[in-house]
Amino acid sequence: MPAQAQTAPQLSVQARDDLRCAAAFAIVALEQSGGDALEGWPPLALRGKTFFADAGERAMKEGALTREQVRDLIGAQVQALQTAPDPDKALSALARPCLARLDATVPPLVTPTLKQCAAILGLAYAEVHAREGMSASAQDLKTLESVLSSRGREAIMASGKSGDEADRTLAEAREAMTAEASDGKGGVDKYDIAHCYELAKPQEKSHY
Repeated sequence: MPAQAQTAPQLSVQARDDLRCAAAFAIVALEQSGGDALEGWPPLALRGKTFFADAGERAMKEGALTREQVRDLIGAQVQALQTAPDPDKALSALARPCLARLDATVPPLVTPTLKQCAAILGLAYAEVHAREGMSASAQDLKTLESVLSSRGREAIMASGKSGDEADRTLAEAREAMTAEASDGKGGVDKYDIAHCYELAKPQEKSHY
């Protein structure tokens, strides 16, 4: 164990438990990024990262620790979980208590509507295009945004609105999402963007 990890006793039980949960979230997020869906765990790419960062900052302040010392403490927790007699069981045992901590400190992701998804993918396209030009990634995002906008327009018109009203509704959604993205309060990161990709999947017996 790194020498810095010996500073663990300086932290409260709650802080040490937070670091243990941060370690668990890091392991689960890594597994999920590789395509493995671990039973009992929600997607943690965004919320887990936020908890990880916040827990680290709290530990630094509480224990007067450096960032490297906190990193080593979390690393020691990761190692302990991975070298447990039954690593899967050890990780699974942390799901309920750690997810309760996560829900108490990092709000669950909001499921976006179809029009919000179109706005989110539109913003993502604009950001990538500004950085990379019409790269493959930018083209993919543009295509997804077009699909979602088209489906959103159709859904709005199916509710009895005119084409102009549908276009105005989509434009208002884009303006609202742009405002959220710049308000410094989470912006689009608070939305479950994976849901948008689900909404953009080809419809059955259709090429969009």
